[in-house]
Amino acid sequence: MKLYLCGIKSYQLDLGIECTAFADPRLERTLQGIKRDHQEPQLRERTPLTRPALLVMLNGLTQLNYNDVVLRAAFSLAFAGFLRVGEFTYRRIDLDLGPAFRNWFLTKNSIRIATGGDYMELTLPASKTDPFRHGIQLTISATNDIGCPVSAMRKLIQIDTHRHLHAPLFCIGLLEQQPFTREYVVQKLQQIAITSGLGRAAWNRHSFRRGAATRAAEAGIPEPQIQIVGRWRSDAYKSYIEYSREERINLLQRFQQLARRDILQ
Repeated sequence: MKLYLCGIKSYQLDLGIECTAFADPRLERTLQGIKRDHQEPQLRERTPLTRPALLVMLNGLTQLNYNDVVLRAAFSLAFAGFLRVGEFTYRRIDLDLGPAFRNWFLTKNSIRIATGGDYMELTLPASKTDPFRHGIQLTISATNDIGCPVSAMRKLIQIDTHRHLHAPLFCIGLLEQQPFTREYVVQKLQQIAITSGLGRAAWNRHSFRRGAATRAAEAGIPEPQIQIVGRWRSDAYKSYIEYSREERINLLQRFQQLARRDILQ
């Protein structure tokens, strides 16, 4: 509700209409009363795609099937680049943009692999944190294992010579070239998780960024740096970091040890 009120206030400001009513304390009390009378919405469970889980999934994809090669490249790139699903998917209607498609969505020309293969550069033409479409360049390092995004992308480029450079980076079908939609990505993520033995967890479009943030925290990367590499503008990144039961127990044990030291002193 507050978001709607902010939108109305912004609209009135644009029209030059006075907005003093939004500072009225009665409005704030009304919102607080509504909040007390209505329960907080139940938060949806979102399973993070951790790197061990990612490697298990990738291990179930072949190097011979075109769609598997595409999924391997997309999944590993999404994880390594902290990508939002909307940043590497598109709909059929988006293709009607014609030449302007490249200004909004990833194309084959958005990727540049370094000569030595140590890294690749990904140019995001548009992003949630880049509303004016100046373009964001990400550097994706090679890992030289089954989850290596650079190797996966190089394999896709090798078998994808039949499409022009301004074609979508990912598509479904070697010849059909169907749109690589977010619904397809989530469906395949859930399907591969089941066939790989990871179960029917709450895999969804947030799993990639949630897993990447969790992995970064596990690696000891400071939270401000996680915010930078994940391109978060607010503290929302904190809600993406998952802590396992074992990690929570260790934190509580450390807390109890500190409390015992204070007593002994």
